Amino acid sequence: MARDFIPGRKEPEVPSNAFSYFFREAVRRIWISKRTSFVAVAMITISLLILGSCLLVAENLERAVTQWQGKSRVNIYLETEATDEEVRTVDAFLAARPTLAHRQFVTREQALARFRSYFSNLSEVVGQLEENPFPPSFEVEVTPQIAQSRGFDQDMAQLRGIAGVEQVQFDWEWLNRLKRLVGIVNLAGIVAGGILAVAAAFTIANVIRLTMMLYREEIEIMRLVGATERIIRGPFLIEGLLQGTLGGLLSVGLLYVFFEAARRTIAPSSSLLWGFLFVGFLPWQKIAALVAGGMLAGWFGSWLSVRERWSEE
Repeated sequence: MARDFIPGRKEPEVPSNAFSYFFREAVRRIWISKRTSFVAVAMITISLLILGSCLLVAENLERAVTQWQGKSRVNIYLETEATDEEVRTVDAFLAARPTLAHRQFVTREQALARFRSYFSNLSEVVGQLEENPFPPSFEVEVTPQIAQSRGFDQDMAQLRGIAGVEQVQFDWEWLNRLKRLVGIVNLAGIVAGGILAVAAAFTIANVIRLTMMLYREEIEIMRLVGATERIIRGPFLIEGLLQGTLGGLLSVGLLYVFFEAARRTIAPSSSLLWGFLFVGFLPWQKIAALVAGGMLAGWFGSWLSVRERWSEE
């Protein structure tokens, strides 16, 4: 029941130390209702952990894209049984063109060694094969300007027609696919994290609603002694804010622990996976955004509950 308004009576001002009172009361109520508060904090943590995982994967993929941006390579794969003459013909074709002269020949043995270094966990599988399955190849470094020229397309068409050439691949093709993958991962993280964050906000709203019911008599006494609505509502709003903050901090901490554990266990078995997914942790801006997201979800949940409760009175 709301306090009756008496004309001429001035509402008491909020004391200067109101925030410290809000904070102490919020901490006390969280501790008393620690089981229900744990559910709210856990929901925030799970939602932000999922979002943070997607952001972390996308961040490392973006770093890989940035690292390879501006570098263009043409991989010319020869037939497995290509003769020495066919290899020399392809080499002469590349050497005759200044735009393709910066080349490196990779033997079958070198290709096998690379595969074993990138995928050491699969080296035993390759070792069980009767013969080396990797073909020889040429790696040609070109600039993006050359790769976009009309003469480059003509050279590639002629190259594909040379005897012994099986396939010609461009690394910027998979780079574009990697960029699209980054966008998909970011979108999936935002959608999943957003849905769970909304669910977490409503969970906090229910927790705050239960807390308000438990302190109903205390609220009535505070109104009788002249406490303003801001003084009464403040601890409940801070309670939701603290729950969201705890959830945000826990999500960042767990994400860092999982990242370091994965880097120490998964990454050594695959240098390629290390280079793509374990370059580094999230920058501080995204860490701050995750914590701020938890705070916002917690505050929104508590505000929703307080607003609904007071509108009913």
